[in-house]
Amino acid sequence: MFERATPCELARVEPEGALHDLEWVDTLALEARSEGNADVVCGNESISLQIVAPARLEITLADSGELTATPVNDIIKVRARLYDHAGRELEVGKFTTFDWTASDIFQVANDRSSGEFGFCDTCFGMHRFRATKPGSGWVSARLGPLEGSLTVEAIT
Repeated sequence: MFERATPCELARVEPEGALHDLEWVDTLALEARSEGNADVVCGNESISLQIVAPARLEITLADSGELTATPVNDIIKVRARLYDHAGRELEVGKFTTFDWTASDIFQVANDRSSGEFGFCDTCFGMHRFRATKPGSGWVSARLGPLEGSLTVEAIT
């Protein structure tokens, strides 16, 4: 997605069909359909894109630091990260849709009111969960055939 002061347009895509223009009114929003290369032009700015299929998905804590345990009722913020075949981290799009699941000790804890202020709890692969009871649990995300998970201990 390209949000700029000047309008953006898709100038070149190889191979044809690697990107699909979602035809949003005020923003250039593109969906990757296959690997390839593309150029986007926004006014005088030219942006080259390399479209790469992810090979691995990992779930990490969104905030820095290592988590060994979380108190019951505390919220953890996690992030889905994508990597290519060479182990390089790929950029997760703002509206990339992951299928999230969690074990029975966690419940979704996204702040729906954040949308009123232009924020997004699930953008860029982010998600929030709350531990509801003590024990060992997990959160998981799936994107196509890829799946990643994170195990977290909830304590009282």
